[in-house]
Amino acid sequence: MKKRTLLSWSSGKDSAWALHVLRQDPEIDLLGLFTVVNEGYGRVTMRATRANLLRCQADALGLPLQIINIPHPCSNEKCDVIMRSFVNNAKQDRIECMAFGDLFLQDIR
Repeated sequence: MKKRTLLSWSSGKDSAWALHVLRQDPEIDLLGLFTVVNEGYGRVTMRATRANLLRCQADALGLPLQIINIPHPCSNEKCDVIMRSFVNNAKQDRIECMAFGDLFLQDIR
């Protein structure tokens, strides 16, 4: 059985490379993308890419995009609650894996 997987999508090169690798893996069923967006600015929290550009990218890739809105400002505790809810919902949808493309960050690998 293929692993039901979501990919964290920041819109950058590392995410694009992870997407490329995942699409070539016969054991992965890539079901969509997810990204965290700062509600106050409507941009990806780590890259400042506009949410509407993310939607265009997801459409071009043929993958659904789940946007996780984080308020601005947002405490770590509030962020944890929001992310925990996202993970719990993904589990209910039978998602087995979440992939990340932070290729050069050893501490995140």
